Amino acid sequence: MASHHTTVERPQLAPQPARARATHQGLLLAADPQRCLDGATVLERTGGHQATAVAGWARRLGSIRRLGTRPATAEERPPEPGPVAAPRTPAPGERAARAVSFAHGALGKPYAWGATGPAAYDCSGLVQAAWKAGGVALPRTTYTQIASGTRIDWPQLAPGDLVFFYSGISHVGLYIGGGEMIHAPHPGEPVQITPIDRMPFAGATRPA
Repeated sequence: MASHHTTVERPQLAPQPARARATHQGLLLAADPQRCLDGATVLERTGGHQATAVAGWARRLGSIRRLGTRPATAEERPPEPGPVAAPRTPAPGERAARAVSFAHGALGKPYAWGATGPAAYDCSGLVQAAWKAGGVALPRTTYTQIASGTRIDWPQLAPGDLVFFYSGISHVGLYIGGGEMIHAPHPGEPVQITPIDRMPFAGATRPA
């Protein structure tokens, strides 16, 4: 009598997840399978916490990236250095202002040696006439004018100050601010505005 062998079909096993396959391979290769298994158990238990933490960091990173793509607010922008402002020229006193105004009115008038106005001026005659309009009497020549009033340095110059040039103190002008003066240069040149750095600076005084 022929015997019939019944083949019992074994149930198909579901494919192992990647973590399970990795754990199974680790068990086969590990020198201490029990230790490896214990470690896998800990990973399984902490996997949920790690996933939560990673998701939190991902959300924060996304916020940072979004922040980087939008314009920064006024509070977030660091202050930027602005341009350095030039020192302001002090405002002249009332007498100095009248002297400067007089000198402006003399612009274009011719130079004449020894002239004190009103038709023409030499350098010392112009500043003498200008300060006379301001109510202050000055000596006639450059050599005596530099000894009159208070001596000041270049950085302290203010409109109305007398500025002198050359080692022999042979030229004078009336400072008007902004590094400029009004002066009567020499024969053939009218009263004009000129930067004070065009000639060798010798000193300055401020009439009382």
